[in-house]
Amino acid sequence: MSAPTSIVRYTPHARQIAVHEASEPHVWAMMGYGTGKTTLGVMEALSLACVTHPGFEGIVAAPTFPLLFQSFVTEWTRWVPSAWYRQSTHPMYGPHIDVHVDQGVSRIWLRSTVDARSVEGINAAWLVYDEASRETREDPVRVLRARVRRGYPGRQRRHLYIGPPMTRTHWTAAQFGAGPDDAHQGDAMGWTDGRRRVVRGRTRDNPFLPPGFEHDLRTQPGTSKAWVKQFLDAQMGAIEGAIYEAFDRDVHVVPAASLKGRAWRAVIAGVDWGWAKLGVMLVIGVDGRGDLYVLHEEAHAKKNVDDTPNGWLRIMHRVCLAWRVQRVYCDPSRPGDIEAAGAKLSGVSLVYPADNEVAEGIRRLSARIEWTAERARVKGTTGAALVGRGGFFVSDACPVTIGEFEGYVRKRERDGSFSEQPEKRNDHAMDALRYAEMETDNAA
Repeated sequence: MSAPTSIVRYTPHARQIAVHEASEPHVWAMMGYGTGKTTLGVMEALSLACVTHPGFEGIVAAPTFPLLFQSFVTEWTRWVPSAWYRQSTHPMYGPHIDVHVDQGVSRIWLRSTVDARSVEGINAAWLVYDEASRETREDPVRVLRARVRRGYPGRQRRHLYIGPPMTRTHWTAAQFGAGPDDAHQGDAMGWTDGRRRVVRGRTRDNPFLPPGFEHDLRTQPGTSKAWVKQFLDAQMGAIEGAIYEAFDRDVHVVPAASLKGRAWRAVIAGVDWGWAKLGVMLVIGVDGRGDLYVLHEEAHAKKNVDDTPNGWLRIMHRVCLAWRVQRVYCDPSRPGDIEAAGAKLSGVSLVYPADNEVAEGIRRLSARIEWTAERARVKGTTGAALVGRGGFFVSDACPVTIGEFEGYVRKRERDGSFSEQPEKRNDHAMDALRYAEMETDNAA
């Protein structure tokens, strides 16, 4: 950090540095417990007030005033010398911090989103929103954002949001994305659309934590796998009713580069037809251990199953040649399309109608996913890997498949309970994968 923050002897770790160095105007520090989220928020606020926008106003907010004062203000007083600022409460305008700078005063308004109207009239140069993901409503956040409008000429007006991940339906995910996809570049530890960046930080990414801190949290009585995944591993919580609850990006998603050049016992494909909704083709590699890998995906809407340059038959032919696909298993509801695909792929791959036993396919995939997670857990604690059953992995070059795993849910009944039937949404890659899974016993 630039002076004067360097005077406070702040030594950020790598994930904090990634936030400080992010060039986008909107940044979400999506971080778990113990990662120093609030500390980096204090340092950002101090730098914005003293270096980037001296003499202008900024806003530090939280969902409630107790959260704001217990978290941010407490951390501010721990780090920032008292001679640098004056904290007070105006009878009409509320609490604020005046930071002394060469240009006079940089005022930091302290606000909560309980009453978004309290920010009216502020013309801020920047916003730091602590514990942002605890705010369930997006409307007051929009009000906050709208007040960031005037700052030092020619300098970026910064919006920093801090907090652990919630579900993929939360406004934070809607604003910043839920991971790399067609609109967001990056990897599992961070992604951007050019204006909004996510920096993910797990508890274990903080090298300054006391010994045993994370272990104690993971092993305390009553700790669930879902809680650990969300608040220590900084992964978005599963949507209620998720079918593949055990799916874990840190376990099941592998780098595409690690799969290049590998020899496969079999390469097959699953195809789910689509038009208005996505059609999906997945290439699946089965290794000598029986592990299943999603190697490649094609996901397109509004493409006919024909032999035109943009049609599905050309796509299937190209993919089967490139990946040396031996057999293709297609959605059996459209026999005419299966026949056309068989004719196009003659001499390249064999084409079959898929086994569409939904419950059995889900059961088999769930078992693979859960077994893979258990293998990773045992290997992580003992160094020895479990053997005996086939696991499941997906290349990080398959964002549609990864996203559907985390959004594939069961139907909700009128009484609020969940049935065993999946919702007909976020299921195109899931169906294609299920078709392939049903045939893996025959892969040879």
